[in-house]
Amino acid sequence: MGIEDNNMRNGRGLSDQWADSMVVRPRTTERSITVHKKLVLGFAISILTLIVVTAIAVLLSVRFEECAGESSSRGANGSNAKFNGSRDGNGNHKDEEAQPWRHLRLPTSLRPRHYDLRLSVNMDNFTFSGEVNIEFECVNSTKFIVLHTDRLEVEKVAVYSDNKKPGVMRIHRQFHYPGNQVYVIALHRELKPMRTYKVNITFDAQIESELLGFFRSSYILQGERRYMAVTQFSPTHARKAFPCFDEPIYKATFRVSLRHDASYLSLSNMPVEASISDDDGWVTNHFSRTPRMSTYYLAWAVCNFTYREVTTDSGVVIRLYARPNAIQSGAGDYALHITKRLLQFYEDYFKVKYSLPKLGETRGARG
Repeated sequence: MGIEDNNMRNGRGLSDQWADSMVVRPRTTERSITVHKKLVLGFAISILTLIVVTAIAVLLSVRFEECAGESSSRGANGSNAKFNGSRDGNGNHKDEEAQPWRHLRLPTSLRPRHYDLRLSVNMDNFTFSGEVNIEFECVNSTKFIVLHTDRLEVEKVAVYSDNKKPGVMRIHRQFHYPGNQVYVIALHRELKPMRTYKVNITFDAQIESELLGFFRSSYILQGERRYMAVTQFSPTHARKAFPCFDEPIYKATFRVSLRHDASYLSLSNMPVEASISDDDGWVTNHFSRTPRMSTYYLAWAVCNFTYREVTTDSGVVIRLYARPNAIQSGAGDYALHITKRLLQFYEDYFKVKYSLPKLGETRGARG
């Protein structure tokens, strides 16, 4: 009995332990499910928080860029007012509307009519100085005169009114804008539509050697190097020689005067109208007024060339200018006579007479 009682006790003890263990398992499962729910809920909250933080960051970055753009444009406007129109390229669309020099093309508010150009050419140090009077018409009201210039040192500027009350107009400020190769003249009061005005500009520049604008070249004659200065304005290089509306759409007439050492001769589109010799050994050639044309058609040369000429049946004089030794050897005779034949052919074919009083051609300087 004692043994049985012990076994019964032990049996009951084992069954009770097994029962207890069977009772614990459901509690562990519920706790595990509860833990998983917390993990899922925490993960979902983390994702939602990340989305919210990302959205806030994007909104803040956009707002920061807008503020930075506004502050940079305000800074650019401030520098423009302080330094006569900023030379950097910053600014928003409103700035471009208020500042026409920032556009790649010239504003259409003004239209040139006539250029009176006077140049003094120094072949000893390859420099030239000039003065240009531009007569222009105002199409739309504006306070700005924007002209093309490139590598020109502007000395003086004056603007005149050609209306019933002629006089000098006050200039508020003037400055180069190298980014678009323009010179800007800002006036105190607006130019009025349908009225004509004049701008007078004096300037200095170098006779470059890059074969563009007004440049120099050379050739050898009898063992001596000779120099010449000629122009190449097409397509947009007249601005290297004088301030102008250097776009093909802006057509005007031109009157050119060239002053240089008397040992040189000068050529241009039109015949010499008058030649005046100075006491200092220099000469000034005044050329006739050209037809209405774009700036890149204008041309001139200061050189020691000689020439041969022929005359067409209609009376047009054709001259070929070249190095003296090339003219003497007859190297240009074919070009001269074929030009005459071609000109006569086109006059007969189109039944239109050549419109200019002369036709000149210069041949290559190097030999």
